[in-house]
Amino acid sequence: MLQPPLKRLAAATIDFRSLEDPPQISHKKTCCDDSAIAGEGVPTLKPHRLTMPEPSHRRERLISDTMTIIALIVVTLAAIGILFVARHFLMLVFGAVLIGVVVNRVAGIVNRWLPWDWKRIYRVGFVLLAAVLFFIGGSFGFASSIGDQIVKFSERVDTSATRVIEAAEDQPIVKRFREEVSLGKMLPSSGKSLGLAKTLFASTFGALTDVLILVILGAYFSVSPKTYQTGALRVLPVAWREPAKTLFSDSAATLWRWMLGRLLATTIVGVCFGIGLALLGVPLPLELGVFAGLVTFVPNLGGIAAVLPALLLASGEGSSSVIGVLVLYLVIQFGESYLITPLVQQKQVELPPAMVILAQVVAGLLFGVWGIMFATPLVALALLWVRRVYVENYLESA
Repeated sequence: MLQPPLKRLAAATIDFRSLEDPPQISHKKTCCDDSAIAGEGVPTLKPHRLTMPEPSHRRERLISDTMTIIALIVVTLAAIGILFVARHFLMLVFGAVLIGVVVNRVAGIVNRWLPWDWKRIYRVGFVLLAAVLFFIGGSFGFASSIGDQIVKFSERVDTSATRVIEAAEDQPIVKRFREEVSLGKMLPSSGKSLGLAKTLFASTFGALTDVLILVILGAYFSVSPKTYQTGALRVLPVAWREPAKTLFSDSAATLWRWMLGRLLATTIVGVCFGIGLALLGVPLPLELGVFAGLVTFVPNLGGIAAVLPALLLASGEGSSSVIGVLVLYLVIQFGESYLITPLVQQKQVELPPAMVILAQVVAGLLFGVWGIMFATPLVALALLWVRRVYVENYLESA
């Protein structure tokens, strides 16, 4: 007698009590013959067992994942520590890259002007040689021009100091002071003098070493930039190499635009400073204006170096000239730091003016003098990379 189909299916049972082996569904043909199709019999499902991973396997996987996470954290912290310790050298490397980009762009412009085609190494060598000769010639020209004025100023200072000393020696308070305070007490001790000499020597030697490293690395990057670019691309996955190559090209264009903006800002400062000194009657206004434009390339510190020789020469013209030079310096320094440079950089590399000022402050605290000098191009590159790598390829492509 045939049973109802639902009862026959209910008779098929699956045993899940033992969880040792995973369930296996068989795709083989069961006992579905012609008689079963005819209704004489219904295929029954065989009982299967469902198993979970053994506790030992789960424990090993948990340990492996934990060790991987710990290793990643240690490597990340070690990389951050190395970058922090070597941050001074990294800024020199970035400056050398900037020099290489600028020299290659100038070499390309020179090649378009020349009637014959030079190889890259000859063009770069010509640009570097011209830069060195310009620096040496400008230094000697400025020194020779200001040398006579310094000699006259020193003679005038000696004469004035002699008169002041002779007049002061006749005053009773000066005589009493000389009796109570000896010259030996006013001079620093030998230990302090030696410490100051060591500090000055170390600072001077360190600055010269930094400049030498910067120039040598910049020359190497200028001669063969493709070598270093290819080496940087080969460590990336193949799918990333073409976008990275485009990003490197755009980064070089950003650095070049920043340099053009910086040259424009320093030119404006030099012209304004030279015209102001000429109106005040200070000697050598042209030389002082050129010098101010060159040293203003270094933010903040360059302005101080520019005003010192101007004050030195203005002191020979009277106190009114000194006050006028100080006022002129403060006005130009304020305009250069908070108006000219931020607005020019906003036009050239699309940097907000507030970002330029904040970048100089933060980079100065982290990297020192070189951080102040290269803060703006570093932030410009950072914004470019964030926009290309994160915003365009991640946020906007999702």
